[in-house]
Amino acid sequence: MVTPLYLEIKQWLMKEIENAPINSPIPSERELSKIFHTSRMTVRNAVNELVAEGFLYRNKTKGTFVADKSLLKKNTAAEVLKSEHDSEYTIIYFNIRAIPEIAPALNLLDHERILRVVRVFSEQEQPVTVEEIYFPFENVQSVVMKDLDDLLDMKQYTKDGVMTQKFFPMLIPEKYANQLNMKMGTPIIMIETTIRDKAGTPILLIKAYSNPSIKQIEIIS
Repeated sequence: MVTPLYLEIKQWLMKEIENAPINSPIPSERELSKIFHTSRMTVRNAVNELVAEGFLYRNKTKGTFVADKSLLKKNTAAEVLKSEHDSEYTIIYFNIRAIPEIAPALNLLDHERILRVVRVFSEQEQPVTVEEIYFPFENVQSVVMKDLDDLLDMKQYTKDGVMTQKFFPMLIPEKYANQLNMKMGTPIIMIETTIRDKAGTPILLIKAYSNPSIKQIEIIS
């Protein structure tokens, strides 16, 4: 069986970055396209997989870089979420509006309203994780008007829902560096969690940003 070209590129990149220093750049998509005489889309497929698997991370303005694999520890998806919600949290922001960049993940149209909540988890009075939570507003508006804390109790969703997670190596967003007492430019793993009902309809989306010096992430199958 012939190995797909994007997998050849992925394997080549794996060898190239095996002993590469953390935060060192890989060749651009244009350069890789020339090396392998293929389209940038094929190259992007290979790079996307390495980003999703935690070997690389992207900086939108500077390129793609070698991730710090020591940030990865092994937890199941459920364990990662549970560990976050055993801690105390403070809600720092919430609003209700259309968010076109989030709408597709919740099976919504661009103009449909989304409830966005941002909260900070702390352990022993030290901030550990910033969480962005997104709900289709039409599904939760009656609860929001009563008690936001009840809405944010994840146990009710994880008990009967189906959860999937993606792991994105990146640099800590500027807006959360101060919240987590971190230096700008620190590499982290952002965890994106989608919880769906048994019919497959998205209930909520969570993006979690944690301080890796306090909370490490481990991934197992």
